[in-house]
Amino acid sequence: MFSPPSIHGIRLRNLRHSAVALFCLFSAAVSFASISLDIQPNRTQIYLGESLLLNVTVNGSDDAQSVPDLSALRADVRLLGSQSQSQHMIQIINGRMTRSDNQARLFAFQVKPATSGAFATGPITLRTSQQLISEHGPEIQVVGQERQDLVIATMAASRESVLVDEPFTITLSVSIAALAAPNNKFEPLNPSQPPRIECDCLSQAEIPGLRTPNIQKELQERVSNDPRTATFDINDYQMQQPNLFSDPFANMDPFRPHPVRFRLTPTSAKINDRTYFEYKIPLTYTPTQEGDYTFGPLAFKGLIITGADATGHAITRNISCVGPAVTVRVVPPPETNRPDCFIGSVGSNLQIHAELDASICKVGDPLTLTVELTGPVSLGNMRPPQLNLQSDLTTDFRIYDDNVEASAIPSGKRFRYRIRPIHEGTLELAPVQVSWFDIATRAYRIARSEPIPVQARANTQLISDNTNGTPHQLRLSVERTATAPAAITLADGTHTTPLLPPALRLLSLFLAGPLIFVLWITTQQMFRITPRLKDAYRRNHALPHALAALHAARLANKPDAATIGAVIRTYLSTRLQIAGSSLTSAEAERLLLARGVPPLLATACSAQLAQLDQALYRPDSPVDEPARVLDHVLELLPQLAAALDHPTARPEDDA
Repeated sequence: MFSPPSIHGIRLRNLRHSAVALFCLFSAAVSFASISLDIQPNRTQIYLGESLLLNVTVNGSDDAQSVPDLSALRADVRLLGSQSQSQHMIQIINGRMTRSDNQARLFAFQVKPATSGAFATGPITLRTSQQLISEHGPEIQVVGQERQDLVIATMAASRESVLVDEPFTITLSVSIAALAAPNNKFEPLNPSQPPRIECDCLSQAEIPGLRTPNIQKELQERVSNDPRTATFDINDYQMQQPNLFSDPFANMDPFRPHPVRFRLTPTSAKINDRTYFEYKIPLTYTPTQEGDYTFGPLAFKGLIITGADATGHAITRNISCVGPAVTVRVVPPPETNRPDCFIGSVGSNLQIHAELDASICKVGDPLTLTVELTGPVSLGNMRPPQLNLQSDLTTDFRIYDDNVEASAIPSGKRFRYRIRPIHEGTLELAPVQVSWFDIATRAYRIARSEPIPVQARANTQLISDNTNGTPHQLRLSVERTATAPAAITLADGTHTTPLLPPALRLLSLFLAGPLIFVLWITTQQMFRITPRLKDAYRRNHALPHALAALHAARLANKPDAATIGAVIRTYLSTRLQIAGSSLTSAEAERLLLARGVPPLLATACSAQLAQLDQALYRPDSPVDEPARVLDHVLELLPQLAAALDHPTARPEDDA
């Protein structure tokens, strides 16, 4: 017989439905808050016509199909690709294993603004299944340029994206329009007024994450002293030698530093059906770390020849233009078919060797697992293998990935893990697997170590058995032994035991206190005087060490100005007890005079340092100049040491 539902039952179902609805709303709110956009441009100012790299990171999602929308930007936008930024971390705390996953994906866009002025990198939107997210990035300043086609400056990269250890070439190019016939065979440059090109690529600064070319060698090969040849001035390179071709009627001092003239051999090129003289400088780089690397821009400033008048004199025009910078992305290998044991390295081959510090232990004893990875692969982006992600390894062992120790070895890296056996018996540590990306086959490859046998004996301590996922279950493992306990025997008669220890022991205890006190006082005194002893030792041996280093440079038959300057600065910092690794010549002279060194010696030391510093940045520096300076320094340092040991009266002392 049918009976209508009670009022109490209806209320109970309504409460359940309300609870489910509230839970869904709470879950949706959490999902709304978990997804966000992070917008980072690689430059804050560009020239009109240049492109910038805009990295948009989606935090809270690793979906490659959910691409952020940049259609609201007033620019030409091109998606370069995306890569996962997710992180997986496994922690073991009090025997309980927890895994945390942080989802993120980086989308790289190439953006070319259409107009000059302030360029807004937003709004950038992302539509998910629950909401629409919108964010703005920082503003970019776009500087306008003069419209002309007489000079075209460009920078080109051989590839937009490369892997670690894959070389690429950056080519700097300046194209200058050729003259009309019959002068079209002559270069449109005035040899007496060379134009100037500027680019940070042509400086000698190191770039972290890249193996840079030898800029000094590249430019030294292009130095020209022919006044009739068309040349360029590059950056701020200057020479100290007299300029015999300077114009004495133009108030030019031939003995003052003047720009170095660089000869760039031109080639003929067609651009938009017009003939140009093209001047190029190719530079090859090899990346050692992943990241985005920007080169440029390339600036051109100076006079060019645009034609000739009726009398045959050249018609010139002052041109200023900028070649857009280029960005090369050093990216990880593709995500398709990427194994979980991938360690980030790329190369041609990888060898793995694994070993334990003991083959016999007790259950729960800590063991050290050493994994050595060697071979022709990249080391800068090599990360420790996540052994907890390999189920074969965690069957009989607990592995602590969170405290792995990494160190460098020849042609590779060494990783040390702490592991514990969780079962009793004859166990086998399964092969450790690591994967790298083979550049030759353009595919992932896996290397495996040999299995390691381990004899785990029972232990008497309580061990948490967490292999089945229940952290509160404990088992008692009792150590067994094959030897039987000795029988209990009783001795006949009785004997007395003294209440006080023997006299010799009492005397030792009585003298121990004063001896410990004396030892403590002596140790404190040693700690106080040790720094002074070390300083005195360094001061007394500063001269022999410096002379030995200079003689070693001479025996190498190729003394280097940087090495000689470093030896002099190290000697002065040690002898004068100052932080002088970057002393200038003027500072060295001032400090020596303050220490009572005669002015002639102080000035001579300053002059040698200045000459060495100039030799580092002069492309026209004579090859034998460091050797000549080395001979003077070998005579100068003993004289400085004698003057510092017996200083003259200081100016402040006379006052």
